[in-house]
Amino acid sequence: MTQETLRQPRAAGWIPPAVLVGCTSVSILSTDLYAPSLPHLPRLLGTNAETAQLTMSINFAAYAFAQLLHGPLADRFGRRRLLILGLLGFLLTSLACAATPNIEGLLAGRFAQGLCSSVPAVVVILIIRELYEEDRAVRIMGAYGMAIGLAPAVGPLIGGYIHVYLGWRANFLTLAVLAGLVTLLVLRFLPETGTRDRGALQPKRIASGYARLLLRPAYLRYLIPLSAVFGAFFAFVTAGPFLLIDRLGIATENYGLYYGSLVLCFMAGSLAANRFAGRISADRLVQAAIALALLGGLTLGLPVIAGQEGLLPIMAGLMLLTFGLGLILAAGPICQLDAAGNAPLGPASALVGSTQLASASLAGVLVAAFHDGTAMPLAATIAGFAVVAALGYVALGRR
Repeated sequence: MTQETLRQPRAAGWIPPAVLVGCTSVSILSTDLYAPSLPHLPRLLGTNAETAQLTMSINFAAYAFAQLLHGPLADRFGRRRLLILGLLGFLLTSLACAATPNIEGLLAGRFAQGLCSSVPAVVVILIIRELYEEDRAVRIMGAYGMAIGLAPAVGPLIGGYIHVYLGWRANFLTLAVLAGLVTLLVLRFLPETGTRDRGALQPKRIASGYARLLLRPAYLRYLIPLSAVFGAFFAFVTAGPFLLIDRLGIATENYGLYYGSLVLCFMAGSLAANRFAGRISADRLVQAAIALALLGGLTLGLPVIAGQEGLLPIMAGLMLLTFGLGLILAAGPICQLDAAGNAPLGPASALVGSTQLASASLAGVLVAAFHDGTAMPLAATIAGFAVVAALGYVALGRR
């Protein structure tokens, strides 16, 4: 026997979902809480701005690639056990970051922190799907999306005050305390789910598991739209400040208001998924998200093609896109796990995050490579990614 079957509970009440949302929120705060301290690190740690910024990018890289390992680890050791180990590792690496005397130590700590903070990105989706039926799972994923949208909005604000009054190290101490709290909540309220597969870490098993998923049309039918719509939004994250501030003359201090309106649209999409789950299938919600991404691309792109750049159509198109992003991030992962068939679910969940981050990176590279000061690179990238989402969904559905 290579698998140890665990009990398959069906959770009730609000506490388990709240604990899962808390786990992800803490991991997201590892970047956003610390961001206001970045400009001060060169002076405080005797380094330069480029090296200080590397503490962000090295964390992001570790976060992205570690997910591919966490999937098989979740199958081998169980979801709850890996989540606890990841949170404890996050706690210890946060303390290490707070205690480091130099930038080299901070770089190492941030890399290790990224390895640990990516565990919830893989495990939480698995636990939600294994604890709840489809309708309830989509509702919880909608609430999960709202938390993901809220954390980046409030994190820098809180982190800025912590930095001013207590210093940059206090941000990492705060993260350690929060990690400790959610670990206690996981121990108290979260059951184990799924199975423990003793052979899940065999290299051949890992490679074959990912290969089976990447060759399965039903799975790719949701993986491609999820990644493409996510990447389309991150094209704006990269190009938006240049377009709105330099091209359209938005005051720098007001840029956050426009970005905040998109965060609200994302949260509204997540809330809509939460409300419509049970009345509309998860697959239909994915279809609606793809349609909104296409409509957003047209709303933004057609005026640009006609030589009529304007703030109103650009923001309207982006709002449609981000509303759709809220829908697809709630319903898409549930459809994707269900479409995995008999493939291992750990890797199936891990590919969600890794391909999304890869898509976001590609979108950023494209808008930067073709940057010409106009809205055309952004419009073309968003429209192109939306078309890829639609084509992938339709073509693979026929197969």
